[in-house]
Amino acid sequence: MPVLRKAYSQALDPLVANFITSIKEDSELVAADLAGSLAHCRMLEARALITHEQAANIAGGLKQLSELVANGSLELSAEFEDVHMNVEKQLEKLIGEDALRLHTARSRNDQVALDFRLYVTACIDTICGLIRALQNALLNKAAQYPETVMPGYTHLQRAQPVLFSHALLAFFQMLDRDFERFQHARLTTSVNPLGAGAQAGSALDIDPSLVTSWLKMASTFKNSIDAVTDRDFAADFLMAASLCSTHLSQLSETLIVWNTSEFGFIKFADSCTTSSSLMPQKKNPDPVEIVRGKAGSTTGELVNLLMTLKGLPLGYNRDLQETKPPVIRAFKSLSECLQVMAVVTEAIQVQQARMREVASDPELMATDLVEYLVVKGVPFRLAHEAIAQAVRQARESGTALSELTLAELRAHSSLFEDDVYDLFDPVRSAAAKTSPGGTANADKQVQIALESSDRL
Repeated sequence: MPVLRKAYSQALDPLVANFITSIKEDSELVAADLAGSLAHCRMLEARALITHEQAANIAGGLKQLSELVANGSLELSAEFEDVHMNVEKQLEKLIGEDALRLHTARSRNDQVALDFRLYVTACIDTICGLIRALQNALLNKAAQYPETVMPGYTHLQRAQPVLFSHALLAFFQMLDRDFERFQHARLTTSVNPLGAGAQAGSALDIDPSLVTSWLKMASTFKNSIDAVTDRDFAADFLMAASLCSTHLSQLSETLIVWNTSEFGFIKFADSCTTSSSLMPQKKNPDPVEIVRGKAGSTTGELVNLLMTLKGLPLGYNRDLQETKPPVIRAFKSLSECLQVMAVVTEAIQVQQARMREVASDPELMATDLVEYLVVKGVPFRLAHEAIAQAVRQARESGTALSELTLAELRAHSSLFEDDVYDLFDPVRSAAAKTSPGGTANADKQVQIALESSDRL
């Protein structure tokens, strides 16, 4: 009779056995399972639940299995249902009966919760490193063009001149918030559930805090039932991943728009584009489009997990097995997207002349004209109305706003002087926005970020 089924009179139906196995997903958790098992072994020894010799034998076997994992030669068998029983049976082959002592005072319920938390923690650390790498790519590109002016947009309509570096810094800030969200998720993930058992804890003299300390986790569970059922940390991870993917999608869409012939602000490098099967002239931004597309699937993984959790009764349920695949898939997808976007960002070719040309549209300086009158004491709403009328006159007459005569401008406000024409300079316009966080401070913001050690 297979392991764990001594109380059963029938063997598990092969179709059912294949249906319930989690071997595919659990292959991602082997390293975490071995790390958690080693810490558990040390705790059992510290509490005199196994002898020093038994602990040394178990630890030696776990080390051998870790070496097999490192070189990719440890294979999991569906016969043993999950990673936990696979490790136990492999350990038994290596060291004999002492392997059967390792499961003392733990259940697969708290064991998988620990493994999953350790896995997610490692995923977060990887993602945070990749976020920093993309931030650095944005900063490096911004630093190459500290004074390049371009049109800023609202509603995808030309709005005001801004610095190109300032636009890139907007995405830097989005990613900074993503980093902080992942760091918060790391804290909620770093809770040790081992010692909760199946749900009630243990009558044996265990000390879960020892495992917490050895695994360098932030805290220990407070309620044994909650410890084995809590997957909030997985939802936190997927929420952070979803928002990060959304920001990558926004960056992708922005670069795609900037790359169009109609905008012409950037060009994607040949190394980051694909060709058409029909039109030989085409350079398609497929990698960036795929990043944009994957945001939907990542958000779908969050919804997937939440729908799994929403209907569960209190206590461990096998449905929780389905919380692992969404996290694993989202991690792999987001990791790839962050790496691709860093490569694309480093390689984009900035078309400074085209940016300057479009940013020189006189209507982009309409707000500068409003503020010109505000400085002279005109109430903002009246100044806004005066410039709106000037814009209307220019449009209806087919004249550029900057080509209205001084007399024509004075028809809308007597406070206009000859110096008003100096405002129709996009570089000057951007340089004038010196308020905190304004576009004029972009170069300084880039340098501060580049010099900050936690951005490297």
